[in-house]
Amino acid sequence: MSGLRVRTPKKAKDNYDEAIEEYEREQNPKAIKNRVRKAQKAAEQALVTGDKMARCGAALKLLGLRDDAYWFQEPVPVGEVPDYLDIVEEPMDFRTIAGRLAGGEYGDDALAFASDVRKVFTNAVKYNWSPDHPCNIAARAGLREFEQLFARANGNGSAPKPPPPSAQPHKKRHRDGGGGAVAGSSSSA
Repeated sequence: MSGLRVRTPKKAKDNYDEAIEEYEREQNPKAIKNRVRKAQKAAEQALVTGDKMARCGAALKLLGLRDDAYWFQEPVPVGEVPDYLDIVEEPMDFRTIAGRLAGGEYGDDALAFASDVRKVFTNAVKYNWSPDHPCNIAARAGLREFEQLFARANGNGSAPKPPPPSAQPHKKRHRDGGGGAVAGSSSSA
């Protein structure tokens, strides 16, 4: 018996090697971007097809794929932020909304869903009141995007989103700065 060797079966080794390769692919930034693009494409398609609540789920998915969505994914840990409930009366986050959607708690009420999504962002602005705070900035941008997504999901504004400013052709400006905002107007969110 002393001459017997124990060896790992080839199948187990292949699974281990495959697991390592998969892990390395997952850590590859290009692979991550490709997965995000695929998820965005699928959610964009679902945003305009399916039943009303499936379109709401697609809007939530698209919000969750934003680079700044980490602020809103999970409930605020009140143990780490003890004054949060003093300021925010009804906490809300994407995970809670997704659970309510999956559990059918909204029924067919897209407006109740929209109210909860808006609450996520208004709570963030209320607690992080400084307009320069990164969470406040992310919340205002997220709310603007949600309103566009929700309108598209409900058939109001199905036009595709314009390309980002960097992809749009540059317009020539006059010396007087023409083409800008009207004096006295405000465009703050």
